[in-house]
Amino acid sequence: MLLKERTKSVTHRILESLNYRMNLPDEEKIKYENQVKGFAGEKQFDVCMSRSHQSGLILNDLVLNHRDTVFQIDSLLITTDAVYLYEVKNYASSYFYREESFFTESGYKILNPLRQIDRSMTFLYNVMLSLGYRLPIHPLIVFIDPEFNLYSLLPNKLFLFSNQLPKHLNTLSDQNFPITDKQVELGKKLKALHNENYRPDNLPIYHFDQLQKGILCPICFSTSYRDTRQTYFCTACGHKETIISAIERSIVEFRLLFPDSLMTTNLIYQWCGAIYSKERIRVILKTNYHRHLSRQMTYYSEK
Repeated sequence: MLLKERTKSVTHRILESLNYRMNLPDEEKIKYENQVKGFAGEKQFDVCMSRSHQSGLILNDLVLNHRDTVFQIDSLLITTDAVYLYEVKNYASSYFYREESFFTESGYKILNPLRQIDRSMTFLYNVMLSLGYRLPIHPLIVFIDPEFNLYSLLPNKLFLFSNQLPKHLNTLSDQNFPITDKQVELGKKLKALHNENYRPDNLPIYHFDQLQKGILCPICFSTSYRDTRQTYFCTACGHKETIISAIERSIVEFRLLFPDSLMTTNLIYQWCGAIYSKERIRVILKTNYHRHLSRQMTYYSEK
């Protein structure tokens, strides 16, 4: 039973928007590409999980806090007698595991996912304990890409390769865990603790004036369009939606990029590329957000 859907992280969405609105520095572009690749691997894992028809509770993409420390969980499966913690890695080509470290073929050392999952498991255990639960946690690192190869001196029971994943999930599915009230209660409490607005400190620096304005297509991220009275068409990929929906998406994107800026009709008018009237934008803002009147301006905030 799926209790929490997977969504793109705040970092992913910010870098995605900036990638199509400015020239990202090479380092930030690599970060964005890694976000895209990682998310694709996690979605691939979700497909495998869905096909296995797990009877336990599944929570995806949790961002939790423990004593002012933030940690992320790719996927969590809660059964009646245990919790399965999955860290999904979409690594390609060959890696080497030696001296308790991971190395690429070219010799570069990368972060050890064993340390990462041990950290997540420790924090998760303490969070669950604070909620009154003492279920054992089984951590697993899933290497989802079938082309991935890991050369190591010793096998590790925490490693799960793509060809082993179906058997592992089917074994769990065959146990047919009944969903209990206690299980649901834990899942809902963890979901409630999810920090959906977490913004890491290492985001790139950007300013409103340096970003390309216009409405980005949600499919191909082009700003090329044509429209009718009510419909917005992307001329690059053919996607269509209502003009209201397109403007609403752009407002959400603006709030993501500039959470501390006062949201005014004029600012959103500029952000959308000055292609729709200020009156049209004002109506959408009044409908979806709280209106605040001051001597200097009228601005809007979350309801």
